[in-house]
Amino acid sequence: MKNNPNILIVFYTRRGNTAKMAEAIANGAKENGANVKFLRIADDIPMEIVEKDENWLQIHHDLEKKYPTSDEFSIIKEMPDADAIVFGSPTRFGNMAHEMKKMWDLSTELWFTGKLIGKVGGVFTGASSVHGGQEVTALSMMMPMLHQGMVIVGPSYDTKELHESGSPYGPSTIVGPNSDQIKEVDLVVARAFGSKIAKVAAKLAD
Repeated sequence: MKNNPNILIVFYTRRGNTAKMAEAIANGAKENGANVKFLRIADDIPMEIVEKDENWLQIHHDLEKKYPTSDEFSIIKEMPDADAIVFGSPTRFGNMAHEMKKMWDLSTELWFTGKLIGKVGGVFTGASSVHGGQEVTALSMMMPMLHQGMVIVGPSYDTKELHESGSPYGPSTIVGPNSDQIKEVDLVVARAFGSKIAKVAAKLAD
């Protein structure tokens, strides 16, 4: 069993909420001895659009300072070195964001070489409404992982907060027009999920 598995958290975020969930997952993983690295996928939105919204522009600059973006090929190149990879994306019409899907569409070489076979994987997401498509978004992110031969792990009900937040497919949060704060229960599920990912990765790592 590997005592300190290497966990990669690959995420896309526009307003920073997915990043907050990624941090909670990382905290849970680190509590179980994992080494964690974040890789943020760049936003495809032109800067002239972002600059029209002062709040959005400030969030953009803050995210760039904390989590500089990586291009898709750089992220793909790092995946085989991880013992576990967790993918996070906000919901876009019941699906993963275009930026995340684009990355997977460019990962054909990983599939040809089988470099992700047996890697532990998991997903997390968020939406702006109660029925915003969180579960189908989580499932959509799992499809490429299954094709790549990854071993998918989700939260489990020994985390009692899973009855209030997220799903067995992955942690999730709802941050919409009536709320600009991620609930503590969402973060509890995310931390427990990170802990579980680390434990499974440690058992399966060579």
